[in-house]
Amino acid sequence: MEETTKPRSLGEHIRQARIAKGLSGAQLGRLAGTNSSNITRIESGETASPTLELLRRIAGALDLDLAEVLAYCGVAVSPAAPTLRVYLRRTYPGLPDEAVREAERAVARIVEKYGAGH
Repeated sequence: MEETTKPRSLGEHIRQARIAKGLSGAQLGRLAGTNSSNITRIESGETASPTLELLRRIAGALDLDLAEVLAYCGVAVSPAAPTLRVYLRRTYPGLPDEAVREAERAVARIVEKYGAGH
């Protein structure tokens, strides 16, 4: 069994998560709404401080906790409940992507019906 070491940098963290999901840099770029060269620069450390919005999209594409990603940039964020997507991925790792999207749609309908905002 191969043991994964804790990444030392933001780039290593993103690279490990991308590889674990079986994604290429180009695929992650498409999922995060950016190009593969941005992903390459972040992973190599050339871009050490990407924008918050880009980090949010990358974290979402990789099912990572944004607070953990930001910690690699030296930003401390108060612990918060994970997103539904992150919770489902952690709790039910074998759940297919369509099931996660279905759960997100169901929760969105409930929130809309009962008017519960963030």
